[in-house]
Amino acid sequence: MIQYYKGVFGLNLLTRIHGSAVYRGMIPGVFSIAVYLVIATTQAYDYDATDHPYAVGVLVSSVSFIIIFRANQGYNRYWEACGNIHHMMSKWLDATTHTSVYHMQCDHFKKIMPPTFFHYPDLNRDFLTRDRERQTESASASGRISMAFARSEHKSINPVTKEHKVRARKRTNRSNKGLGARLENSMSATSSRDSMPGDEAIPLVGKGGLDGGWEDLFGDDTSTYYKYGEEWTLDKQGFANAKGGRMPALFLQELAHLSSLMNAVALSTLRNDVEGAESPLDVYDPGADWPEVDPGKTPMQHSSYSCLELVGHFLGADRTPANRTRYNASRPVGVIGGVSDNEIRFLQMAKGPSAKTQLCWNWLSEFIIREHLAGSTGKVGPPIISRVIQFLGDGMIYYNQARKIMFIPFPFPHAQLSVFFILVTIFAVPLLMVEYTAALWLGALLTFFTVTCLSGLHEVARELENPFRNVPNDIPVCTLQAMYNEALITMFAGFHPDSFWDPSDYVDKLPEVPEEKEMPKEDSKENVNSTNNSGDMSELKKVIEMQGKELERLRTLVECKNSQ
Repeated sequence: MIQYYKGVFGLNLLTRIHGSAVYRGMIPGVFSIAVYLVIATTQAYDYDATDHPYAVGVLVSSVSFIIIFRANQGYNRYWEACGNIHHMMSKWLDATTHTSVYHMQCDHFKKIMPPTFFHYPDLNRDFLTRDRERQTESASASGRISMAFARSEHKSINPVTKEHKVRARKRTNRSNKGLGARLENSMSATSSRDSMPGDEAIPLVGKGGLDGGWEDLFGDDTSTYYKYGEEWTLDKQGFANAKGGRMPALFLQELAHLSSLMNAVALSTLRNDVEGAESPLDVYDPGADWPEVDPGKTPMQHSSYSCLELVGHFLGADRTPANRTRYNASRPVGVIGGVSDNEIRFLQMAKGPSAKTQLCWNWLSEFIIREHLAGSTGKVGPPIISRVIQFLGDGMIYYNQARKIMFIPFPFPHAQLSVFFILVTIFAVPLLMVEYTAALWLGALLTFFTVTCLSGLHEVARELENPFRNVPNDIPVCTLQAMYNEALITMFAGFHPDSFWDPSDYVDKLPEVPEEKEMPKEDSKENVNSTNNSGDMSELKKVIEMQGKELERLRTLVECKNSQ
């Protein structure tokens, strides 16, 4: 994929030759100039052969319709392929992320879970807010920690480098006047439950858990991506680094690897389905630079090219299966954790692109179901887990939609027809210009532009018809895989850092959190009977006595009838 910026009138785009349809379309235009000059200078054309130049104009219009239709279908195939790839990755990423979230609710992480609002409903009676943006720590008259409002500048979600650093602008939508008075009012408002709230609510936030809660898992001051007690610094590997002394949870590591492997195999089979050709996978290095989306910016595979090779490259004659395999081998698809020899053996045993992708799908689905049955997804019910499998299945649907575009080319009859009539225009357009122009230079110029326009549209259609193969106008699967991997690594982050607030700082007397206990089935009847009071027992005795009298009366009636 060629990235570009919009310069003045787009003139900067004219300097790009590799992947251009303009310069490749000029080749038929140059031949058409030669034909025009031959006809115009040698009088080879009989002007009485046609009563009107519209006869040639009808032919040019018909050719234009054929070329424009193919170009439109090429655009549709390109955008459909882009949409299918992103839908596929979105569905698989949803399924993987949902599974990781369910895993964080299992009993193994109960002691590091943040407090829940469900267990502390009394907090709603205080004048509290979850506003995090403007915070300063202070102490109230009662000794409780209070997070009051303060001024803040805007924040960037990306680490800002020197060349992109801009002067920060302070917000002006709120005035600083009277800030001290509002702080005093907000602090006094929380000193008593019955007091009226002040101008500003007190943010319900804590100091934050920069380790995502992992530090309390084993109680030995070790974490994963953050070392307790040190100043927070950005690490290139992000949540995948282990400077805290521990690796992420093994379940999350395996989940991320299987999902990354499935997506990598899917993308590899889309860009290369030649049997026996190399389709390499590689170890993904978290935090590494993004792979170049433009192959023209990657290092050249050869130190030098011959003139014949350069001409073939310009004409697109080097797009053979062998060259495509060589290009794919130079840009392997990264997998989190790498690929084992056993996995490679199984993937090589699966015949065909669909079988290889389906095998990876089976591995991930089986892993999720097996761990769910073992309890790794907590108390999440089977209907919710079925949604995860449905997301994985939806991803396979979009994968097969993308394979449809990759495997089935643009219909051959129309492709052949468009190529034939592009050659026809080289001779037909000069005939039209001979009729319409008197100046030799103007006729040659208009002939060149007309033929170049039609052949250029034809080249655009050819470039976009198969967006997984036609370098450099292909979909950057290596970059998309890197983005997918980085999204998977966020599963190692743990819980939200602002979820670790201390309820004791805001509630005077905390209610005890009830522990969930299951009632034994064999004791359920005894427990129910023990709840009945003495009044209920007396009523039950009266009912039994009345039923006994009724039974005695019925027995007497039956005996009387039998004696008669």
